[in-house]
Amino acid sequence: MRTRELKLLHYGISAAEKEKLMELAKQEENAAFVKVSAEESNQGLSDVLFISLTTGKGYRRVDKELYIPAKEDDFYAYRRRALYIFKLLLKGREAERTMRV
Repeated sequence: MRTRELKLLHYGISAAEKEKLMELAKQEENAAFVKVSAEESNQGLSDVLFISLTTGKGYRRVDKELYIPAKEDDFYAYRRRALYIFKLLLKGREAERTMRV
């Protein structure tokens, strides 16, 4: 299946979990994870993906400020992928914390 066709449910992310992840992405302490997630999702879109995830702005609002070298559906597909990668990174951090205790 193409990245464009993958929805959040394909990544195992519910609507409620998406909202929680979007809020966590806005926290400064998670900025490094968001940056890595955006880069792993699509290097060419990583800057605009990072902005979108950390501010909560959608394609049209970001596009007013910066050029986005992708169509709207592709942008959101890569943002969903970045959100999934972010989720995995958070899980890894949590697992590491529990192993230290």
